[in-house]
Amino acid sequence: MKALVVEDEKHSRMMLSKILEANGYEPIEASNGIEALKKIDESRPDIIISDIMMPEMDGFQFCRELKKNETLKNIPLVFYTAIYKDEEDEKLAMDVGASAYIRKPEDPKIIIEKINKVLKDHLSGKIKTLELTDEKEYLSKYSQTLFKKLEDKVLELENANNKLETALSELKTVDRLKDNIISNVTHELRTPLIHASGFLELAIDEGDKSKQGELLKKSMDALEREKKVISDLIEISYAGKGLLSQVIEEIDVGTLIKSTVENLRPKAEAFEINVMTSIEESLLVRADKNQILHVLNNLLDNAIKFNKKGGKIEITAGKKDGSIQVCFMDTGIGIPPDKLSNVFGKIYQVDSGSTRRYGGVGVGLAIAKYIIESHKGRIWAKSTAGEGSTFCFSIPGE
Repeated sequence: MKALVVEDEKHSRMMLSKILEANGYEPIEASNGIEALKKIDESRPDIIISDIMMPEMDGFQFCRELKKNETLKNIPLVFYTAIYKDEEDEKLAMDVGASAYIRKPEDPKIIIEKINKVLKDHLSGKIKTLELTDEKEYLSKYSQTLFKKLEDKVLELENANNKLETALSELKTVDRLKDNIISNVTHELRTPLIHASGFLELAIDEGDKSKQGELLKKSMDALEREKKVISDLIEISYAGKGLLSQVIEEIDVGTLIKSTVENLRPKAEAFEINVMTSIEESLLVRADKNQILHVLNNLLDNAIKFNKKGGKIEITAGKKDGSIQVCFMDTGIGIPPDKLSNVFGKIYQVDSGSTRRYGGVGVGLAIAKYIIESHKGRIWAKSTAGEGSTFCFSIPGE
């Protein structure tokens, strides 16, 4: 049995030919309707399997030309298409004389079963050659189908264009963020070193021992800031790879909060910020002490750093639903609603301008989130721009 495969896409044409050959057919190939008509004259096929969307002469036109020819019109033709999938498309296909209609992609076994059935029904006389519709009626239906496909394609291209524009915009945003990150990290690494170097030079030339000691202390403070930046960058790298190890022990979160407040009180007092606490007794958890201290230190340090001079910070800690919940409420600059969901992202800052004013590379909250979630807890934030923020976390209690 000879089977003519009419398909403009070479790979699809070859694949269908191989499937037919493997099932006892002798495939003949053509890349469009005009070429197919020539192939039919050279070697009369027993069945035709044709695509619809093809150059020069598409499947509909090819089928109609075939059915107009008295010597060729009884050859059964099966449409096999990926583009024309609507019921209206199938109806037009049957109107122009197709014997069957298969939508791509289809399982090869089912394709052969349908082709075999068409041949069997054709040979037994079950498939009758239909009278062609009036040319004017056909052209009307054909043009409507093509117009609908064109509209669909235009809509598809518009959607694709919109997605490309969105992707381009996102890439530009990512590129800007990358530049900001590089700039911020470079600034935060370079500044303490410049300060430390400057203080050391002054200390070397300073004859007064007391003043020399002050300059050396300032140099050490600058180097400590440098150490913290490097430590934060290493920690966020380790956290991203799940490499932050933990030493789990029983700890009292309330005790750790009090210790954190005392350590940072001088910084708060320097900005005339009043830190108040409301801590329940015996807030016991099993956790890594240093990591929980890291979270507490980061949240309080942020509450001080982004607060207003003369502002307030209220820290509450207590038991809730089997967990220990800790909240830091400040009267600071707050966070705009469209930025709030990103504050726990890696190397993120609400505003690049604030980086220069407040310092930091923006990894503290990302590390805090990783630590809390690794303790099977959760961390969240609420904020009103210009009024202040509340950062809370909870971890399972004992």
